[in-house]
Amino acid sequence: MCRNELLEDGRIPSAATLNRRAKPKAHWSSSEAVSALLPLSPGKGGPVADAIGRERFLKSGYCCIVSRTGLLLFGVMLFRYCLGFWLCVGLASAVRAGGATATALAVRYAPYADWQKVMDVDLLAGQSVIRYWRTAEEIAAARAEADLPLTGLHLALDPGHIGGKWAEAEGRQFRIAADDFYVREGELVLEVAQRVRAQLVGLGAQVTLLREANVRVNPKGPIDYLERAAQQVPAPTGASLAALIDYGLALRARAVRLSIVSGDLAERARLVNEVIQPDALISLHINAAAWPSSESVSESESESERQLVASNHVHVLIFGCMSEGELQSGRQQAQLAVKLGNDSGAAEHLLGAALAEALAAGTGLPASTYEGRNAIRLDAGNTYLFARNLLLLRSVECPTVLLEPYVANSVPVYPRIQAALANRATGAPLTEDDILVEYADAVVAGVLGCYADD
Repeated sequence: MCRNELLEDGRIPSAATLNRRAKPKAHWSSSEAVSALLPLSPGKGGPVADAIGRERFLKSGYCCIVSRTGLLLFGVMLFRYCLGFWLCVGLASAVRAGGATATALAVRYAPYADWQKVMDVDLLAGQSVIRYWRTAEEIAAARAEADLPLTGLHLALDPGHIGGKWAEAEGRQFRIAADDFYVREGELVLEVAQRVRAQLVGLGAQVTLLREANVRVNPKGPIDYLERAAQQVPAPTGASLAALIDYGLALRARAVRLSIVSGDLAERARLVNEVIQPDALISLHINAAAWPSSESVSESESESERQLVASNHVHVLIFGCMSEGELQSGRQQAQLAVKLGNDSGAAEHLLGAALAEALAAGTGLPASTYEGRNAIRLDAGNTYLFARNLLLLRSVECPTVLLEPYVANSVPVYPRIQAALANRATGAPLTEDDILVEYADAVVAGVLGCYADD
């Protein structure tokens, strides 16, 4: 209240005096409220009336100020409450996200490594990576009722390895007898990929193969890797001609391997991430067991002395199980961060599980086992699915699944491969148990199981 109003004798009235003379109503009508807000003209109704009028004006103004101040304080309190609420929600979400990331690292991505020392879980949980791929749910949501089962899906297929003239250098070529067909993994899985593509396209999917022939994907040849090879191959210990020849051969072999293995894999990952950008990548392989310790896979050894192994099984791989040393690599840390940030791990788990189930049903084979800590089984209910840290699996940003059915150098599989190759060489009709057709059909069933509408 402002107390600069004067009484008739010039004195300043007290608040009690003004209250006694003109106590305001508890509730004013709208006209009274308006008149109270208007200053009275001096001299009308006498000094006392002026004082009373001014008191009404001052009281009403004070009430307005108090009301506005109250509203302002209420707004501030409401803002602080909302801010606190959202901070709590954000904190809770961050805690949940951090907890989920920590669980993923402990269970899948680095189960045998001390990841707490090198990974900032809160930083990983808080980042978000823009992804070019879509989940199965997103693809299905955009699909019309009349569309084909796989409409909207863009799938990339990677026929593993190369085959052809590079098969021996890859270590993916063998035969038991001199008159047998060479078993070259790169060539076998290329046909599987082509058969899978034909079926998936018929079901509405878009399918891109990373290679269409038994040639390198990597544009860089062995000569482009000579300098790097020289850094990795020990220098000759002597100056003799034999020592220099051995060094030259080792240098050449290393440069070739850098070009057709690690270099080719890196180029495939680059194509997927930067050019093809599919919803998922499936890498097709055929497994092989180590030859008995007394035998070698080199061409110099008599092929007739090799013995086929008895084991035959299947397994499916997705990214994970990084070792202590691998976690120390800044590049691999960055690749892990991308996979965690775009949540491709969950999507590739679903696809991997569907493909594992289809391969198990289609081949009738038992699940593989891993000894040591280079892989980990992810699901007790699906013994075929493992996490493993392979170059292609960690480098590709979209969901990526690597298939390893059959054991090519096993007693039950080798004759089936030879029969399949013979039928193709002679143009004979393919048999009902053709191993490459069986493989392709299982892959299609797995893709349908993951991406088709229920």
